[in-house]
Amino acid sequence: MERRIAAILAADMVGFSRLVELDEAGTLERQKQHRLELIDPTFRLHGGTIIKLTGDGFLAEFSSVVEAIQAALHVQKEMASREVDTPEDRRIQYRVAVHLGDVIFDEGDFYGDGVNVAARLESLAEPGGVVISGPVYDMLKAQVNVGYRSLGERRLKNIEKPVRVFELTDTTQKVAFLTRSFGSSLRVGALVLIAVGIVGWSWTRPDFSPVDPKEMALTLPQNPSIAVMPFELRGNPGENDWVADGITESIIATLSLAPELVVIGRSTMFSFKGRQVSAAEVAQELGVRYVLSGSVTVAGDQLRVAAELADALAGNVLWARREDNSTRDLMAVQDEISEHVFEEMSVALTEGEGARSWIKAAGGFQNYVQVVKGRSEFQKFTPEGHANAARIWGKLHQEFPENAFNVYLIGFLHWQKVIIGISEDPASDWAEAGRLARKALEIEEFGEGYTLLAYFQLGNKNYDEAIKYADMAIEISPGSADANSIGGLIKAVSGQTKEGLGYMEAGMRLEPDYPDWLPAPVNFARIQLGEYDRARELALQVLASKVEDVRARPRALGALIAINVIEGDMDAARARADELKSDYPEYTVAHFDTFYRLHKYRDFVEKYLTALENAGVPKE
Repeated sequence: MERRIAAILAADMVGFSRLVELDEAGTLERQKQHRLELIDPTFRLHGGTIIKLTGDGFLAEFSSVVEAIQAALHVQKEMASREVDTPEDRRIQYRVAVHLGDVIFDEGDFYGDGVNVAARLESLAEPGGVVISGPVYDMLKAQVNVGYRSLGERRLKNIEKPVRVFELTDTTQKVAFLTRSFGSSLRVGALVLIAVGIVGWSWTRPDFSPVDPKEMALTLPQNPSIAVMPFELRGNPGENDWVADGITESIIATLSLAPELVVIGRSTMFSFKGRQVSAAEVAQELGVRYVLSGSVTVAGDQLRVAAELADALAGNVLWARREDNSTRDLMAVQDEISEHVFEEMSVALTEGEGARSWIKAAGGFQNYVQVVKGRSEFQKFTPEGHANAARIWGKLHQEFPENAFNVYLIGFLHWQKVIIGISEDPASDWAEAGRLARKALEIEEFGEGYTLLAYFQLGNKNYDEAIKYADMAIEISPGSADANSIGGLIKAVSGQTKEGLGYMEAGMRLEPDYPDWLPAPVNFARIQLGEYDRARELALQVLASKVEDVRARPRALGALIAINVIEGDMDAARARADELKSDYPEYTVAHFDTFYRLHKYRDFVEKYLTALENAGVPKE
């Protein structure tokens, strides 16, 4: 075993499973050519040596940190030009992160905190972009001719301390040393690991062939779907031979509490007991993406439970976990393990890292489950969804009236009544939302609480105050999807379009199953900034998806109409306008204006609305 400081680069191909599904042969062939013609030669030029392939990633060793970053930037720049003639939805792109940290080399494997941090950082990079950690920035900020944008301190999964993160900007220009004389002082025998991901507390390696959704026996649900295999009993079970079944049943029952998860039922899963089948085979037979499997070992009064979550479409293991407990209170052990799995599912598949802080803020696991259930209803933005959320959250508030998070949720209910037009006294409800936001923050300061206060100020067109509170939300909770998404929306509406868009996109990355309302303001900002292709891609994804928010699809159609008009494709614009009028006749230009009435820059809003009218959307 060897341990040393190394420069670690983590990269992930964006949407690999989707690309393979669209065009497996073409994607893999282009990936191979990129490696032979671009990646390998670039690494050699910068003193790097390819160590190992890991699915859609690579392992390489470089002679210095600077050379590693230069290689990464060159690859990202050339990848964009090499893929320019490929249809946008089939382009190969990578997210890349670089960190300087501790790495352990043991019998051909590589792991340690340095690898874990780098792998977590990667998800914060834009497609085609590069992010670096604070230690790398401190060493290189004057050595590589690129710009840097601080993303603040971020809390990364399973990393105890927050990590400073910087995004490299202007990466398409020629990269060169500003001061070559410092190069030798930066040499650390750098090992650059271009990895694919991380398995909870260890490094993830693809270990089975991805499943083709077209070959599944049942249609793959759009929501995250999971099958929990009966846990295998090992050791000398004695009188505890029921423990494995009990833990399996408990996990299935607990996961079924999550409104965003599709969970295969107990009877179906116990039919697999004793069968020797792989995660891929289970996924293919049941039509699910994720498979949770594990084992239970009983030795005297000690109990060891091991579990791992496999992604059948990606062909790898997302995370693995092992816990040791006493058998003296098996029911408590079952609950503890089930709740932990639920938390990890929320983090990996739906809510993102924010789930951990939500559990604490809500006052425990059972309360968190009610928060999630209410949120699912709230995000439908319908009178029925509002009523259901009010019932669920109202009960929580009655039981725990001094819990800051519960007060905050009730405040958002008053806000939503105004937004969806069901308030009998909008002025009173708006004022109550602001009062409850302040009350929640008086009880306990937390980032999400400032988002409601920012909304309150935005509604009053106090743009500077709205931005101030949005910044406070993001500063206090930089790893919160809601703080980034809502804070970014408020900043964009208040005049900071580019910065706000960046935070909204960060929110999308932080929450795997991001809310249905988010693509609309993201696309409005993208169109405002001239990013038409990216806005079009996201709008088409919304139209192809199952969405609960009743506003999501018509707003996606509105974005496509505006893009087509701006680009001069009036035939396509009129066709989309006809689709809007047929499917959503209540959506007039005046209706769209209500979405954007608070925007500081009315000139662009008028341009957007005029585009809808020119395409044939009724004015009123």
